[in-house]
This record gives sequence, C-alpha cells and structure tokens, in this order.
Amino acid sequence: MTGPTVFVSDVHLDHKVPHRIDRFERFLFEDLPSLGCSDLYVLGDLFNIWYRDPRLEVLFGARVLELLKRFVETGGRLEYVVGNRDFALCFDRSLPLPFPIHRRKIERKIGKRAFYLCHGDDLCKRDWGYRLLHGVIRQTLPMALFHSLSSNSKEWIVAQLINLTHEVTRRKALWKTLPYWPYVHAQVDRGVDVFVQGHIHHRACRLLEGSHRRGRHFILPRWFDRACGLLYDPEGDGFAFFDR
Repeated sequence: MTGPTVFVSDVHLDHKVPHRIDRFERFLFEDLPSLGCSDLYVLGDLFNIWYRDPRLEVLFGARVLELLKRFVETGGRLEYVVGNRDFALCFDRSLPLPFPIHRRKIERKIGKRAFYLCHGDDLCKRDWGYRLLHGVIRQTLPMALFHSLSSNSKEWIVAQLINLTHEVTRRKALWKTLPYWPYVHAQVDRGVDVFVQGHIHHRACRLLEGSHRRGRHFILPRWFDRACGLLYDPEGDGFAFFDR
C-alpha cells in the first residue's frame, strides 16, 4: 500500500509574492515528508500567470520549475494538470521537466478509488463564451504566434485577457460559472469514486449521487500565506483538508 497522496491547486506564485514561493519550497521539502507523502498532484494555476518569456523566467519561473524538478529528482512523484492561468506550460517544449504536464483532466486509480482530477474551469459547461475563448487560445498555432511577440506585447495581451475575464465574471450567474452538476454526477455512474478540482478557490466537500453509485466531490482552496490542500490516505481510505 502506498503512502498518502496530496492534491493542491491555485497556489498563484509569482515575483509579487516571494514569501509564497518560499512557503511552497518548505511545503515540498518539509511539509510533504512530515505528512509521509511523496505523491503530489498539482491541479492548475500553480503560477499566477505563466507563458514562455525570459522576463518571467528571471523573475520567478525558473526558480519555481527548479523546485518542482528537485522534488522529483529527490524521490517525489508529481503530476501537473494545467489551469486557466498556466496552460501555456503545455506549449513550451523547451522545458526539460521530469514530470508530466497534462492539458486536460486525468483519471487515476489511487488505492481502491477511481479519481477524476482536473483544474475545474473546463466544468463551466454552459459558459459558452469562456469555452469559445479558451478553445481558440489553447491551440498550437495561436500559442506559437503569441510566443513570437515581444515581452511587452505578451504582457499587454495577458493583462487585457485577465481584465476581461474578471469583468465578465462579475456579471455571470452562478449556473454558468459553477460546475455543471449533471455532468459531474454522470461521472459517478461511469465509475468515478472521487472528483477533485480547483479553480473556484473555496474549500468544499459534497456527496455525488449518481443513478446507481455514490461518489465524493472536493474543491481545493486557494493558497495565501499558508499551505493548504487535500490529503488522501489509501490505507485508511480517509480524506482530510490541511492548512499549515
């Protein structure tokens, strides 16, 4: 039986919060060993924003990626599912990283449970504008064109997209921005036992009622000054949120 598995998301690291990068380093090399954990799933938005650019690499990107590499090279196991702020990692082939980066949700068997792991922004099934925007952006050609621009141009475009997203989000109804529950419940009947996501930033746990099975749904909290996430102990089949 393997040891505990930890899930985190929405750490939102950048040079403006250097203390949070320090905290993330201690989380990897002090907290996880103290929890007896070597298996880590990062479910998106580890970076407050990421795209390939020397400016970002110098400011914070190179350090964060080096921490992840060191975690794996010293025996940790890591899988990374990108979010809406760091999906450009999937389009940067220059990154020699010793762990997988996934563009979409992944499904894993951990202990006796079948897990569905995602960032969560793809669950806005009825938010057609958001889905169209990211459906266009998250393609090889648009990303190649974007990365061919200067640092100032890329920074301006990203700022405009973030501002647009924030403005539109304030006007949206909850039925558009929250996960599409019929889809989530349907995954339980398909065989999913545990659904884990980030993106919403508010810690939550709820039962999923399929037609023939029951499951659990966890929403991971966002980091601020403390390390937080979800721990699953396959030996005792137990879940616990942590805040350290």
